[in-house]
Amino acid sequence: MKSRIITGIIGIVLLIIILILPPIALFIALSAACALAMFELLSTTHATLDRGMLIVSISYSALMPFFIYFESLLPASIITLLYLIIMICLQIYRHNLYSIEQTSFVLLMSLIFPISFSSVAYLRVFNNRDGLFYVLLAIIIPWMSDIGAYFVGTLFGKHKLCPTISPKKTIEGLIGGIIVSVISAVIVGLIYEYFFLKDIATVVMWQVVLLALVCAPLSVIGDLFASMIKRQYHIKDFGNIMPGHGGIMDRFDSFLLVVPFIYLIVHYLPLVQIN
Repeated sequence: MKSRIITGIIGIVLLIIILILPPIALFIALSAACALAMFELLSTTHATLDRGMLIVSISYSALMPFFIYFESLLPASIITLLYLIIMICLQIYRHNLYSIEQTSFVLLMSLIFPISFSSVAYLRVFNNRDGLFYVLLAIIIPWMSDIGAYFVGTLFGKHKLCPTISPKKTIEGLIGGIIVSVISAVIVGLIYEYFFLKDIATVVMWQVVLLALVCAPLSVIGDLFASMIKRQYHIKDFGNIMPGHGGIMDRFDSFLLVVPFIYLIVHYLPLVQIN
């Protein structure tokens, strides 16, 4: 528990520093996180032992956060197509050693998790004024949902949510996590409005509440998806880079669906209204 708390404090301090620095610092950090996450996932599951596939997948994942800098979708589409061509060629070349199921798993994972992490960077530069606010919501909602579910589930949990995948998760914990995430999102909105917007604009609280109500369950689904992978591959943690927390994948699996969802939603519900 002590190492978990210390790691958590260090992580929060580093996160604050990265968010304060120019956006490029966040992009570089997310690129490293994408690469580490893919390395953890592919090495612990032994989904592929092919060094070529491993290097190509990690490299593609590390590039993904920078796709937002392209002025059109064409460069990102070209890079993605090249990645797919290389992976398919490697599968054909080594078809006697690796099954198509293994390569399909690698391809799926190299898209799902990097897209999720990269969406944090996309949120940061989406809006010059409110980008940081959106990033904070994308971080706070899944984390507070996880914390709320843990404590409420520990104290009051009786009905199992998905016992075959995650025996400790309960329906009571899910409800508690949703409530805590909604309250936390509203608090972040109030702080942002009071200290940063003042009389210029207003945070639309009902939209923030609605966003948290949807994203909190999505964070649980992401967590369950990662837990399912670990259970099927008989592993406890994806890594040990963060003592007490496991690896990048273990700590950020709840971001899987939440961050891309928020990135899409703010295009239609900006959450902040000009006065």
